[in-house]
Parts: sequence; C-alpha cells; structure tokens
Amino acid sequence: MAYKNGSKQVGGKAYRQHQSLKKYIRERDNYTCQICGQEGWIVDHIIPWAISHDSTIPNLRVLCHACNLVLRRRRKDARPTLERWFADLDAELKSHFHA
Repeated sequence: MAYKNGSKQVGGKAYRQHQSLKKYIRERDNYTCQICGQEGWIVDHIIPWAISHDSTIPNLRVLCHACNLVLRRRRKDARPTLERWFADLDAELKSHFHA
C-alpha cells in the first residue's frame, strides 16, 4: 500500500525517515540512547508509526540496538491498544526521568 504523500513507497516498503531528519534527531539526542544512556544510532518513533502516522520531531528519539530490539519484540508480541501503549509509554517515561 502506498501513500500519495510519499510516506510509503510503492510495493509496501516500510516507512523511512529522511536522512536529514535522522541526522537532526541523532545530533539533538547526542547519539545517546534515550532509554539506557548508551551510544545509539537508531531513530525510533515514540508512538509507533503504525498507530500515530506521526513523524514529527517530538515523536522521534534515538535508541541503541539492544533497546530497539526489546521495544520491537514488545510491540510485535503485545499488539497493544492505543490506551495500553500510552500507559506503557507513561511508565517508561516516568522510570526514565525519575531514575
């Protein structure tokens, strides 16, 4: 499925951010994983693209490979509702900022 605004390519390829946007997010986050604090390069949607269709700067963050794998597994296994996703996100943010 392709979107006319170019957010997906013909043939159902996954959504990809522009390289300049990824570079900006990496520099903003100082190439540091926003969960564990290790070096990170992966630009991740805080609220997944599949739920929000939002690739604005506030919804993007840098993650390390390990944290990205954990989140991807959790997202695929749970298939959470939007309410459950926000509850998990709230818990993650509270633990991150109050740790």
